[in-house]
Amino acid sequence: MAELFASRRRPRPRFEGTFTSNFGTLTLEPADVSGTVHGSYTHKGGRIVAQLDGLTLKGQWTEPEHGKNGDFIITLEEDGNHFTGSWRYTGSGAWNGQWNGVRLHLLSESQGGNPGGLNSHSEGPLLSGPMVGEVSETAARIWVQGRDTCDLSISVFTPGGEEIRASFTPQWEDYLCGAFIVSGLRPGERYEYEISSENGLTERFAFRTAPPAGARRAKIAFGSCFLEYWNHDLTIFDAIGRDDPDVFAMIGDTSYCFEPDWQSEHTLMLTHLRHRNNNALRRLLARVSTLGIWDDHDYGPGDSDGRHPIKEISLRAFRRCWAQASFGLPHVPGVFSSVRVGPAEIFLPDSRYYKHLEGPGILGKAQLDWLLSGLRASEAPIKIVASPTQVLPDHPVRNGWDCFRRDAPGELEDILNFIEENNIEGVVFLSGDLHMSNLIHLPGRRHGVKTGPDLWELTSSPLANEPWREPQMGTDVTLLKEVADSRSYGLVDIDLDRTDREIALILRDPEGNTHFEEHIRLANLRVREPIAAE
Repeated sequence: MAELFASRRRPRPRFEGTFTSNFGTLTLEPADVSGTVHGSYTHKGGRIVAQLDGLTLKGQWTEPEHGKNGDFIITLEEDGNHFTGSWRYTGSGAWNGQWNGVRLHLLSESQGGNPGGLNSHSEGPLLSGPMVGEVSETAARIWVQGRDTCDLSISVFTPGGEEIRASFTPQWEDYLCGAFIVSGLRPGERYEYEISSENGLTERFAFRTAPPAGARRAKIAFGSCFLEYWNHDLTIFDAIGRDDPDVFAMIGDTSYCFEPDWQSEHTLMLTHLRHRNNNALRRLLARVSTLGIWDDHDYGPGDSDGRHPIKEISLRAFRRCWAQASFGLPHVPGVFSSVRVGPAEIFLPDSRYYKHLEGPGILGKAQLDWLLSGLRASEAPIKIVASPTQVLPDHPVRNGWDCFRRDAPGELEDILNFIEENNIEGVVFLSGDLHMSNLIHLPGRRHGVKTGPDLWELTSSPLANEPWREPQMGTDVTLLKEVADSRSYGLVDIDLDRTDREIALILRDPEGNTHFEEHIRLANLRVREPIAAE
């Protein structure tokens, strides 16, 4: 990022407060005038006395519950949120193990608090971003995390050279996160933009608004399971960018929480932001409209459901890091929404917030009603249900994996019956989660003399995690194709003028090479009358 002015200097972080660590919760009192720090930690009733030298604590520990003691050295990282170090028993020459932790709560600005995640921008107006969020035909949301609480401005430049400006003031309690809302745009056009504050000016980026509702073509990229935030050489996001999609949907496990990460709102925010700050992902997000919904790992512990004890905090943190026009309904919280992209409407359900709250089920009654009503009301020729959890196949049931057939068979039957009974045309399912990729096909079900619509589902997973490497072909008659040994992303390429091949479901590898491609006849995605005998 280029700087126009020197950034404000944040006060040096203080090595005090509460941290979650591999020895439980560590609470450090402020240093006294001599630099001595007292503290406690929950493992075995632990106590410490140490000397503070800059950002390093060196001292003694004791654990009264089992009579052991020793010494330690831990250092607070410059970000003020993480510490690393070592401990040993009294009389031991070598260090016996590591002592690492992460701050549980955001300190105030005057205390040297830092809302930024790992690999934040080191200079300029932003700590994180920009990310092009949801775009419509005439408006765009651009997500950012400011460097501090000074005003941020965005300048958007039209193809004709006109400048459109918007601004907002980042709030500390919102982790300096927010979204510019830029209106007065035109459908399907390319706009350049830059962001500034008294801390400097970003480079110039570009994005494209959504194609008009009457457009004949659209391209939708999607994927799930992004673990490797530390790998800045990932090629998969650049490959997605080369496909130049109208939108990129990250449908679950947009980040990964481990035990230290789901302890508080602060640790959840740091988790989302460290993934957002991956250099390879940044390049894509700055220019392609990107949508996000969660699955279990960016919601809480693995396999967590609607009974997750801090799900309201998880929802607040997740919403703060994404830029959809809406999340849930006024009286039905969650991350679900729908987005129109030219000839397609994308439905993004929430697979966690209501799971198992009303017995077997994933969506819950209110969200299921929202989905069915939205499908019936949609005027888009193609309706895409982009679920973090697999919807149609049978093989996850035998393997004990999350899926609608195992966890929500009643909801699944309600969805399929509703599509058939109301002749909801053009429905296609996308999914993730599995660490392998599947192409699923269910031929239309017979209803008297009529045949219901064919049902297709493309599962793409993982974006940046280890593949499952256990092929399922031959175990499920609905499974037509699979890739079990490669990372991948999916594409839905729509061209309504490509007669009898209007929808292409494509799976690609991290370099952009095609694993497989399946063309679908749009006329088969509707209830069909019997063919009259000649």
